[in-house]
Amino acid sequence: MTQQKQTPADELQQFLEKGSQVFSDYVRDSHNPQRPVVSEQFTKELQKEISQFPRQGYGSKIWNDIDAICRSSTNTWSPRFLYKLYAAPTPIGVVSETLLGVLNNNSHVFKASPAGTLIEQAVAKQLAKMAGFPEESGGLTFPGGSYSNLHALLVARNQKCPEIKHKGLSRQLAVFTSMHAHYSIDKAAMAAGVGLDNVVHVPTDEQGRMDPQELRRLMRQAEADGKLPFFVNATMGTTVLGACDPVEEIAQVCQEFDAWLHVDGSWGGPLALFASSLVPSFSLPAGKVDSLVINPHKLLGVPLQCSFLLVRQGLDAMQQALGMNAAYLFHETEAGCDVGDATLGCGRRPDAIKFWLMWRFYGTDYFVSRLTHARQLAQCLAHMVQTRVSSTGRWVLFMEPASTCVCFWYVPNSLKTCVDSLYPTEWGMVTKQLCDFINQKGSMLVDYATITMSQGQTIPAFFRIPLNSPDVTKDTLNDLLDTIEQASIQVYSPT
Repeated sequence: MTQQKQTPADELQQFLEKGSQVFSDYVRDSHNPQRPVVSEQFTKELQKEISQFPRQGYGSKIWNDIDAICRSSTNTWSPRFLYKLYAAPTPIGVVSETLLGVLNNNSHVFKASPAGTLIEQAVAKQLAKMAGFPEESGGLTFPGGSYSNLHALLVARNQKCPEIKHKGLSRQLAVFTSMHAHYSIDKAAMAAGVGLDNVVHVPTDEQGRMDPQELRRLMRQAEADGKLPFFVNATMGTTVLGACDPVEEIAQVCQEFDAWLHVDGSWGGPLALFASSLVPSFSLPAGKVDSLVINPHKLLGVPLQCSFLLVRQGLDAMQQALGMNAAYLFHETEAGCDVGDATLGCGRRPDAIKFWLMWRFYGTDYFVSRLTHARQLAQCLAHMVQTRVSSTGRWVLFMEPASTCVCFWYVPNSLKTCVDSLYPTEWGMVTKQLCDFINQKGSMLVDYATITMSQGQTIPAFFRIPLNSPDVTKDTLNDLLDTIEQASIQVYSPT
C-alpha cells in the first residue's frame, strides 16, 4: 500500500511542535550564567559545515543544523547581552514573526495583504497622533531606520524641487545634521545625489546636542555659497551618547529657511511618544516637525526589523514624491491602499503586525514600564560608576546619561597616563583591550565607542552600555562592573 504523502499542514504542525520545545529551551537556557552570550568555538564549528549543500535533503536531521545555529548565534535573550541598542524580542513578538511567515503576505498592494495594510496605517496614524501630527498625517514601515531616513530625505527633496523626479539635480542642495548623528543621513544624501560634500555636520554643545545658533549660521553660509538648504535632521537619541537635539529651537531655524525638519528618533523616539516625563528634553513641538522615524525594534522590544517613517503631510505626499503609478501592479483607486507606490521598493513585509499584536497583547502601560525601567537602570549604573570603590583601579563616568545609555571608563592602577590630558588616550587602549577580553570569554557581550566633540577633541574609547531589556537588573549591573574589574586584573595584573 502506497504511503500517503504528508500534507504541508501536517509537516508544519510537526515543525511547530518540535520547534516550540527547542526554542523555549533556548530562551530558558539564556538565563543560565554558564551559558555564553556568544561562543567563538561553536561559530568555528558551524563555519566548517555551512558550505555543504546536499543533493538529497537531510530531512529531520535539519534540527542538528538548527541546534548548531542556536549555539553559534549571539543570544540576545540573555540579560548579559549589553552590546547594542536592541535586546531580545518578547514571546508575542516571536509568535508574530511566525505569523508573518505563515501568511507570507506582501504589503505592496492591498489585495496581497489587506490585514497588513490596514494595520500598518492604523499603527502609523496612532503614532502620528501621539507625535502631535495632524489628522491627515500617516506613515509606513521600512526595513530599518536607515531606509526610513532615506525615504524622508527623498520625499523632502522631491517636494522642495519637484523637477528632480524627472530631470534630475539641476542645482546644489544642502543637508544639515548633527556631527553626532547616525551615518545613515550621510548615506541618504549620497544616494539622493546631494553628495557627501553637501552634508553639513553642525557642531554640538558639551552634551552632544546640535547647536541651533551654529545651524542658523551654517544655513546662511550655504545660501551664500549658492546652495539650497532644504533638509535638517534632528536626532532624538544620538547613537553614542543617547542625546536629544533641541528640536523646538531647530524647528524655529527651519521655519526661517523654509527647510524640511526631520527627526531621527530611531532610538529615542519612544521616549517622546510613550514616556516624555522620564526625559523632558525628548519632546516634539506640535505642528513643526515634517517627518519622524521611530524604531519599535529598539527600545520597545519588537522583533527586528520594525521601523516607522511618519510624515506630517501623509501618504499622499510620499506617493506624489516617489510614486510611479505602475498600472500593471497598482490597481486600487482609493488613496492609501497600494502603499508600495509610496516607497522606492516593491516587496514589503507587513512588519506593523508585529508591533500591533505586541501593543494589543501588553497594552500601552507595558511600553511605559519598559522605558521607565531602562531609564532607571541607566541612572543606577551611572551612580554605581561614580560611587564604586575598587582596590585595582578607578571608575570614571564620561557624562550623565542623557537617556538610556551609560558611557564610562575603568582605569587600572597600573596604567601610566599623561597627567596633562583630561581624557588620556591610554584609557581608550585599556577599554578596547578589556572589551575584547570580555567578549572573547563570551560570558557577557559589551561594547565601546569613541566620539569627537565640537572643540575638535577626540574622546578615547569608553565603555558604552545601552540599557533596554526588562530582564536586566541591578544585579546584572553589578556583574558587569565585577566582570570589567576581573578582566582588568587578568589583563594588566596576571599572577
